[in-house]
Amino acid sequence: MTDCANADPDVESDAMPSRILLVSPDTETRALAAFMLGRLGYLVFEARHAPEAQCVYEECRGAIDLLLTEALMSRVNGHALADSLRARNAALRVLFLSDASYERMARRVAAQKRLPFLVRPFTLAQLAKKVREALEGPGSRIQAAAG
Repeated sequence: MTDCANADPDVESDAMPSRILLVSPDTETRALAAFMLGRLGYLVFEARHAPEAQCVYEECRGAIDLLLTEALMSRVNGHALADSLRARNAALRVLFLSDASYERMARRVAAQKRLPFLVRPFTLAQLAKKVREALEGPGSRIQAAAG
């Protein structure tokens, strides 16, 4: 997990790598996704569940560009977590994860919210494409800064 000292909310996103808050209760999924994201040049902050993600978000003073979260989790699901964090930062980008067994339900909810979705298992190329799409989607800070 990257230290939040590297996440300065006053530094523009294009001045440093995009910062991703990765939330998954599955240790293997989280470790593999964090490794892949690191290889792609992103700063990754990890959390096991929504309450921990809220704490990480606070420690990082909101300096997160993308929330990459499991759609379905115990306690607080990924959709509720995304709503909570986006209420504090409307510019926060979101990408949902789910395994194939829950794909239909998770995809339906993601579509209702018009948010991107990635099904596990995924390749490095698939992850890179979906993260880039999420970061550069309509209303994103990166797109606004580039335009």
